[in-house]
Amino acid sequence: MKNKNAVFTIWLTGLSGSGKTTLANALGEKFKEKNINYFCIDGDILRASLCKDLGFSDEDRKENVRRASCLAKMMNDQGQIAIVSLISPYKVDRETAKEYIGEKNFIEIFIDCSYEECAKRDRKGLYKKVEDGVLFQFTGKDSLYEAPENPAVHIKTSEVDVSTSLGMIISEIDRRFPLFLS
Repeated sequence: MKNKNAVFTIWLTGLSGSGKTTLANALGEKFKEKNINYFCIDGDILRASLCKDLGFSDEDRKENVRRASCLAKMMNDQGQIAIVSLISPYKVDRETAKEYIGEKNFIEIFIDCSYEECAKRDRKGLYKKVEDGVLFQFTGKDSLYEAPENPAVHIKTSEVDVSTSLGMIISEIDRRFPLFLS
């Protein structure tokens, strides 16, 4: 598989259960169809491996984003598209990631879904643990999530389906890198 000139990072940010991983996987499938090299950096997998030493303090969350951005940049430097699906709750950390990766190669996508809707989806059982008083420092509940003010793409996953959401992301890629997916 060969990349077609452009190399960039898609950074999906939003609450747990908002649809980041679902969209990252759908985008990965689209890239695979087009024989485009890509690498998915998923927050859950990152936390279970490279970042398993981190907790959920502000400093640990900052370090988690730093490690993800380093990994994304390394992938970009090797000619791979990076698709990052990471809560990355703080604006300053996402801005630092953008600066490190390079503004022209960083596409921030806000996967916008209310806490209540994410709690209804609760595929991992995390919202139930929060409700039961077993899980603390949960983003969107006891820990702050700073929504992006000017993301490249703003997707409200409670209002649009995966196909429409994917189309929004692809439109932004086409806008920035014409003919990339053709």
